[in-house]
Amino acid sequence: MGVNKNMIGEDFSPEATNLLESKRSLGYSVEEAVADLVDNSIGAKAENISFYFIWNDGNPKFILLDDGHGMSNDNLEFTNSFRLATKNPLTQREYPDLGRFGLGMKTATLSQCRELIVISKRSDCEINIRSLDLDFIKDLNNSWKLKYVNKVDCLGFDDIIINKGFGTAIIWNKWDRAPKDEKHFNELIDKVSNYLSVIFHRFLEKGLNIYASSIPIIPCGPIPSGDGAMIHSIKKLEENDKVVQTAYLLQHPSKWKEDYESTFAFNSFRLFEGFERQQGIYIYRCDRLLNPMGGWLGILKRGNSAKLARVTIDYPNNSDTLWNLDITKTNATIPYEFKKEIEEFVIKTKNASNNKITRGKRKVRESLSSYTDSLIWREEKNRLVNSIKYKVNIDHELFKTLIEKNKIDRKVLSTILSIVSETLPISKIINNNEKDSNIHDRSEFKNELNKEELQIAKYLFHEYLKVSTRFQAISKILSIEPFCFFEEQIKLYLDE
Repeated sequence: MGVNKNMIGEDFSPEATNLLESKRSLGYSVEEAVADLVDNSIGAKAENISFYFIWNDGNPKFILLDDGHGMSNDNLEFTNSFRLATKNPLTQREYPDLGRFGLGMKTATLSQCRELIVISKRSDCEINIRSLDLDFIKDLNNSWKLKYVNKVDCLGFDDIIINKGFGTAIIWNKWDRAPKDEKHFNELIDKVSNYLSVIFHRFLEKGLNIYASSIPIIPCGPIPSGDGAMIHSIKKLEENDKVVQTAYLLQHPSKWKEDYESTFAFNSFRLFEGFERQQGIYIYRCDRLLNPMGGWLGILKRGNSAKLARVTIDYPNNSDTLWNLDITKTNATIPYEFKKEIEEFVIKTKNASNNKITRGKRKVRESLSSYTDSLIWREEKNRLVNSIKYKVNIDHELFKTLIEKNKIDRKVLSTILSIVSETLPISKIINNNEKDSNIHDRSEFKNELNKEELQIAKYLFHEYLKVSTRFQAISKILSIEPFCFFEEQIKLYLDE
């Protein structure tokens, strides 16, 4: 009776060196790699996590230390932690297990260095120390072997864990992808600290401690606390009530207590890419933020009208397949079956942001657009060359009155206003708006007219009274710039 080849199959086991070297190019940044290690510490129920960047005379090291429950080798838990894909991504995980593929510690570390050293101890077991060394594996003809570690390579962290009685330390050795310059290397400390403060802000707010060496990391979420933002609406998905959407509207820049966009302090208003570019959707998986850069994930384009809008989406870790979470846990895709419902929610939030931005001066200015004599600036379109020029409006009520009362010659005034219009610094306005549109929002913020401006309003008011009723005169004043923006102050002043 012959052998059924279909039942035997053919071996296609990968070579250890080739597979592990290829895993080094999965696209982790340093801060994303560190965050993946912190995920494991949280899964081990650590209360305190510390990380260290050591320059070591150009032979840099990174160490992450936690006081989680540690790993035992009695049931191969420790050895299995080095294996690739020890867990099926389809397996349901319990909170606060932030893993998915069983790859994080290995792929995150190897994306940065050639040797991963793990030191771990449970309270009831001996300490375990091994390393996954790419060069060691290559020298052993691609054997899947862990290396025993010399005490000197443990940098003293083995003693810390022994003295404490439990915990885990991860060491990046042979860190070949670290910055080569000491100054740039030291800059990683702030970069990683800021990133972790955002990604794990909810855990930090609940009592988890993360330290950059001995300096505690302060939580900094994408939604400002206190008066910095208000909840606009909350809605569970009809297709899956485990997924919760929350819409926020941020405080208008003109109301900021300080210029959060320009300050050197890392803050919730601007985060990594600036206030306006941080608008968008923020997806949380079991309280862990996945996409700290925000963005509208294909639903909207970033724009001025939506810059006050932020939307958070919370989903449990048993929905990873639907959200197409990647290995680095930094990207998720909105499921097709949820897209329409989320899109409707996002557009309502964007419209609320737009209403908040256009409220007040801009809204009043839009209502005046059909009354050309009320606007100080006119748009002049040239359809032949498809261009727009902005000119000071000589027919504005203020200028007309001055001319009619022979306070200034129309021709002279026309020449002056033409010079002003022609020298309007359009390119600077555009550049400043692209760099930070909020500088214009803040410049428009004015509480009241000054004494000279009020006197001009009073002069015009008396002129209008000569040909109209008091009510009509006041209405006329309030229909032109800049007085239309200060209705209460104008009425009180004229009543006096």
